[in-house]
Amino acid sequence: MEAPPASAEEKHRIERVARFVARDGDGDMAEALLLRLLKITRNGRRWGFLAPDHPLYPYYLQQKVSEQCRILRPRPAAAAAAADR
Repeated sequence: MEAPPASAEEKHRIERVARFVARDGDGDMAEALLLRLLKITRNGRRWGFLAPDHPLYPYYLQQKVSEQCRILRPRPAAAAAAADR
């Protein structure tokens, strides 16, 4: 199943949420809370990508994993600065 094209606004929203969840100390809890809020508010049009059965969920998951990898893998400049200390 191919995801429908996401607007620039949708992509930006998904990327921001993925970044927040990835950087949060307890990302699983943050994601669970966001899913709970989605169910309470029933605002699937805006936040539906958080649900695993949503067509844009794979994009969200890709962004979250990408951000987690970025956090775990320091940038070359940051690694060099840390080595100088």
